[in-house]
Amino acid sequence: MAYDVKVKIDLTKPMGKIGFGIPLILSEGAAENNAYKECRDLAEVVDAGYNSSTDVYKTAELIFMQANAPEKIAVCSTTGTASDFLSDSSNTSRDWRHLLVLFSEESTDTISSVAAKVETLESKMFFANVPVDSDDYADTKSLNYSRTVLFYCDSANGYVMPVAALVGETSGREAGSFTYKNLVLKGIQPQNVSNTRIDEIHKSGGITFVTKAGDNVTSEGIVTSGEFIDIIDSEDYIIQQLTYQTQKLLNSSAKIPYDNNGIAMLESVAVNVLQTAYNNGMIAEAEDGGADYTVSYGMRDSTSEDDRQARKYVNGSFSFALAGAVHTVEITGEITI
Repeated sequence: MAYDVKVKIDLTKPMGKIGFGIPLILSEGAAENNAYKECRDLAEVVDAGYNSSTDVYKTAELIFMQANAPEKIAVCSTTGTASDFLSDSSNTSRDWRHLLVLFSEESTDTISSVAAKVETLESKMFFANVPVDSDDYADTKSLNYSRTVLFYCDSANGYVMPVAALVGETSGREAGSFTYKNLVLKGIQPQNVSNTRIDEIHKSGGITFVTKAGDNVTSEGIVTSGEFIDIIDSEDYIIQQLTYQTQKLLNSSAKIPYDNNGIAMLESVAVNVLQTAYNNGMIAEAEDGGADYTVSYGMRDSTSEDDRQARKYVNGSFSFALAGAVHTVEITGEITI
C-alpha cells in the first residue's frame, strides 16, 4: 500500500551479538487456486475449502491450540510455487506477517528459495520446519538472513508443520513483550536430541524443541543470522506503527501547517509510538528512570526552503536503547565447612 511516510531504522550494538501481523498458511502446488481468506476459527477454515483431513486444517488447528493464539489467521492455496506467490505484490501487500508454507511433493521450491524471497520483503517472516537430524542448512547462518526461522522438529500427532505451534504461541502476543526462547508449546513432541546436536542446530542459525525442568519448550529464539527474533519484531513494529500512525495523522488532519505547531504534531506521533514500545518491553529504562529513547523533530527554521516548497519534511529522527532479555544465567556459589 502507498504511504506518504518513509521510516528507516539502524540497529547499533556492540560487536559480537510483536501481537501484530497475521499468520498465513500457504499451500503450494494445489489442484486449483483458493483465494486468500482470513479465518477466526477452524469452522471458517472449513468454510474456506479445507476439511479436517487436510494439512491446511491441521496446521491451523495447531496454531489455534496455543495459549496465546492469534485472533485470526489467513489461508491460501496456489497452483504455482510459494516463490511465484511471493513475487506478486498483491499477495505480499496484505497484512499477513508469519509465513508457513506447505510444499507440494513435486515442488521446485525449497526452504532456501522461499527464505531468499522473504528476505526482500518488509515486515514479513518465514517460519520453516526442518527434520531434527537434517544437515541441509548447516551453513545457513552465513547467509545472514534476518527473516527466516528454522525450527528443527519432526512431524508427530498428525501435524506435518510443528513450527505452526511456535507461530500460534507468538503471533497473538504483543511485539517486544516476550522472547521466543523457553516458550511452552502444545500439540507437538519434544525432540530426543543430545546437547551436542542442540549446539549444532543453534550454530547453524536454527532452534529446536526440548524438555527443560519438566516443561517442553523452545531451545532458543533466533533467526538464521543468529539475531534474536524479538529484536526483528521490535524493529518491524516501530517502523510499522510510526508509518501507520503518521499516515493516520495526515489522513485525519485538514492540514498539517509547515510551522512549529505542525511539526510538533508529527513529533507527538513518534513519542507515542516509542512510549508504547517502551511499555511493551522493547526499549530499555534509562539510568535516571523512564524510557531510554530520544525524539528530535527540527523546527521550521532548521528546514530548507526547497523542502518547504516541496511540502516535504525530512528533519525527524529518533533513537532508543533496546531492552534485550535474559536467555542464560550463570550463578556462582560457595560452601563453607
